[in-house]
Amino acid sequence: MILITPFDSLVAVAERHYRVLPVRWLLRHRFDSLSIAPRIAAALLCLVATQDEVIPPEHARRLHDAWGGPKQWVTLRAGHNSVDEQPEYWESMREFLAAR
Repeated sequence: MILITPFDSLVAVAERHYRVLPVRWLLRHRFDSLSIAPRIAAALLCLVATQDEVIPPEHARRLHDAWGGPKQWVTLRAGHNSVDEQPEYWESMREFLAAR
């Protein structure tokens, strides 16, 4: 599995951006990937933007660390919407897929 600027849960990201709102009560769909990550045995390539203004890297790190299968972490010097402009983005995906 290849995850690009992933997050642990939508609630965690929303609480970071909207500190005064009760997002736990407002969000109907929580997209809590962190709770299921330990049960996933598939290999993971996690591509993370260091200057991500939407999903800060620590949200991706929590998901990566909880992942149940083999995993690889790739840091890209980019913002949320510019990760595909980095040469390492395509290179790491090619290498990951070739190894499967």
